[in-house]
Amino acid sequence: MSTSTIENIETSSAAPKLPPRAIAPAAWWTIVLAGVVAGAYYLVQVLEHRQVMMHLIDLSVYQIAGDRVSHHVSVYDSPLLGDTRGVWEFVYTPFAALIFVPLRWLHGDLYTLVGGLGNFAMLAVACWTALSMLGYRRDRRTAVAAVAVAGLLLWCEPIRQSMAFGQINILLLLIVIVDMALPDTSRWKGVLTGVAAGIKLTPAFFVLYLLVTRRYRAAATAVGALVATLVVGFAVLPKDSLTFWTGAFMDPQRVGVPANLSNESLRGLIARSVGVEGTHQLLWLAGAAAMAAVCLYLARRLSRAGHELPAVVCVGVTMTAVSPFSWVHHWVWLAPLLVYLGDLALRRRGLVAPLGFLATAIVVSGGVLVVFDPTLVSVFDFAARAHPTLLYRNAYIWLTVVLLAVTALGLRRITNSERSSLGAKDEEWMLSAK
Repeated sequence: MSTSTIENIETSSAAPKLPPRAIAPAAWWTIVLAGVVAGAYYLVQVLEHRQVMMHLIDLSVYQIAGDRVSHHVSVYDSPLLGDTRGVWEFVYTPFAALIFVPLRWLHGDLYTLVGGLGNFAMLAVACWTALSMLGYRRDRRTAVAAVAVAGLLLWCEPIRQSMAFGQINILLLLIVIVDMALPDTSRWKGVLTGVAAGIKLTPAFFVLYLLVTRRYRAAATAVGALVATLVVGFAVLPKDSLTFWTGAFMDPQRVGVPANLSNESLRGLIARSVGVEGTHQLLWLAGAAAMAAVCLYLARRLSRAGHELPAVVCVGVTMTAVSPFSWVHHWVWLAPLLVYLGDLALRRRGLVAPLGFLATAIVVSGGVLVVFDPTLVSVFDFAARAHPTLLYRNAYIWLTVVLLAVTALGLRRITNSERSSLGAKDEEWMLSAK
């Protein structure tokens, strides 16, 4: 069979537009009750350990950045807190600093309410979007289920850490996944991705996804939106914009050393394994390029086959893995991964899908560890107590590798099935011709 024939099969295998489906009543009640219990227990933990579970220190840093902008003080010349390089330095774009300005008016309970409930509300909308991408009805039942799923995801360690720090990552997850969920015919598709990249550069990886899936108009729209954020930044903050775009955005010391134990990226794995001298940089660039290429190839095939959510999740997780520096709370794309795997576990027969979901949930649900040992706030804390450190300390990287490998095997199985189907049809045609 020729390569062109395989390409035609792959293109034609895109899933037809099926009518929206409803969540089965038994599954719906199970999700809602579990979500209520998980959310209630999380709230109790927040009330009892607010300084650990909801300190919102990163939101405070954003607030300082917004205050500096309003007082015409540079956000890049010195750390926002303290005076140590690589600690509490502003690493976002000037456009991001502008959108942080309204935070300066938040104080007291309103500050905590916006930081906590605001992130939870955005998480719930992101879950609703993910469920709609899986073909579920956009009705009240699905909305309630999405809130319950968000309650369960509060025990996903990246989500829990984002909530605790008041991080911006859930907002970026939301606007990108909403953008990817828009129909390709929408003239607005790409705008939100460009805005997300204008706040933090890493979502620009989704522009490559739009290109490899031949959504050229959406990709151009995303680039246009990104450029618009640059123009706004230069118009309002010309000095800071010049500082950021002429070198500050490429300065690794603004974030921290690559070998930092909290750097859960491919670069962190390599730096901790071989050191930061010699071939470290070359190994990271080669590994990141290879992982990104494999991801985009697989995501392209998933999208062509009509599996948009797993394609988008694959891109989001890989984007985090190949980033120069990824804190645990950067891995928020593991949340929609759990949504997708949970859906598979409910719909597929056998044990493979449920076991895959369970294994992934165990790896990413560091918050559940507090039930057994309050000193274990993250799965990465096992690194100090058990070996091999290379496995535990880089759990999210290995999870990404497994995700790509399983996706490749699944797509290969689909292709083999299509080849067998085509062969059977050819044989039937030949027999009828005789």
